[in-house]
Amino acid sequence: MREPFVPSRPTAGPADIAGLLALSLWRLDRIALSGRDPLAFSGEKGESRFPLSSGQLAPVPDSFGEMALRVLDKAKEQGIMMIAIGEPDYPEILTRLSDPPLVLFFQGVLPIRPGIAMAGTRRPTVEARRGFENLARDLAVFGLPIVSGLAAGLDGAAHRGALSGRGTTVAVVGTGLDIVYPSYHRDLAASILSGGGGVVSEFPPGSQPEGWHFPFRNRIIVGLSAGLVAGPHRRASGTSITVRRALEEGREVVVYDGGAWKDTGEGPGILLEQGAKKVFSAEDVILALGESEIGR
Repeated sequence: MREPFVPSRPTAGPADIAGLLALSLWRLDRIALSGRDPLAFSGEKGESRFPLSSGQLAPVPDSFGEMALRVLDKAKEQGIMMIAIGEPDYPEILTRLSDPPLVLFFQGVLPIRPGIAMAGTRRPTVEARRGFENLARDLAVFGLPIVSGLAAGLDGAAHRGALSGRGTTVAVVGTGLDIVYPSYHRDLAASILSGGGGVVSEFPPGSQPEGWHFPFRNRIIVGLSAGLVAGPHRRASGTSITVRRALEEGREVVVYDGGAWKDTGEGPGILLEQGAKKVFSAEDVILALGESEIGR
């Protein structure tokens, strides 16, 4: 397990916030152009090749500083809030990631306690969708925040289940917060906000749903959670990426495979062969993840 990132300063001032946003925008631009993360952590101690130390930010072109100011103005106009790592209200659990987001854009509320991540296929059976929704509802009744990605299929079921249980749910998305993807989840996103939850993104307003955004955002879903419930999914899929990241970050992964069929049973089958626990109820999840970890 890689050691968590430790911010170089306990708080961030306005200049730091603008600088961190510029660095974040530069990072996203480098990934889009080269397919590689220039801030990726490497080595046994998880040390960044671009550490933020001694109050100094990694140098970025001036154009990204100018872009950061435009993004801040646009976010303010659209009622989108932004928080930077090092600010007091930045979610502490995210700092346990080896590469936490430098900034977060959000609407609604940010979670103050670890949640339960739930992810699975975008094309579930009716049985799997219903079971996943019921599981999320029951976890929400226990007061556990549900974290997912607002995607089609089981992500949407997890959010709806949490809402039906009158609980809190957080959607971590792969677009700017002025864009809802898929578009038919617009009402669901609104319900998450009106239900006291939050919608979160590392991507600035105006960001379209590009393919690489979603695997990259999955680390935030993991980072906000004490553990992951993996529903039916294919061997090679977005959910499998989330599972791999959860394991790398030391999060417990449990399996709900109700209603799996054809290739969506591959992922759960592999996890079970590797020793993951199968869960059928909220009580199973709590026992598997451990009450002490969920309550941290």
